[in-house]
Order: sequence, then structure tokens, then C-alpha cells
Amino acid sequence: MRFRQAVRDTGLGPWTEAAPLAAYLAAEQRIGRVRADADPEASARLLIAGCFHRAYVEMFVGEDTCPSREASAREVVRELRLEPAPAAPAAV
Repeated sequence: MRFRQAVRDTGLGPWTEAAPLAAYLAAEQRIGRVRADADPEASARLLIAGCFHRAYVEMFVGEDTCPSREASAREVVRELRLEPAPAAPAAV
């Protein structure tokens, strides 16, 4: 209980790891590189969760049993649908 209180009193904790990533995603959203309908805070938490899961699998059963780190990262980003939708073709 003392540890939990110390974490709360100092303002540190698991939520602090997502805040910088959420701010980055929000900035990318403002300039159109992240979908307008994406939730930067939820997306940041889910991206971190995907990274933790990848690290867990790699450490538990080995790096050679799962997709590469780059492929895993691309998969998470794709499935979170953070990339902007392609522009619709211009009407002729």
C-alpha cells in the first residue's frame, strides 16, 4: 500500500508512459498523418500493450517463433487503423 501511495503522491505510474505517445499521436493527427477519428490516448495505450505482448512472446518462447519486430509493429498500427484513409479519387 505504501508503494501505491508513493506512486500516486509523485504523479508517476503506468499512465505516464502513454502520455508522451498520446501527445505525439495527437500532433500527427492535427497534421493529417493519423486518422481524424482515432483516439490518441486509447491508441497510445493499445500500442504499448502490443509492444508488451510482443516482448512477452519473444522472451517466453523465443524471437524465432513470431513475426519480426517490424512486422509486429506494422500489424498493430494497421489494426488500430491509425493511418489516414486514402483520399477519394477526384470527381471527373
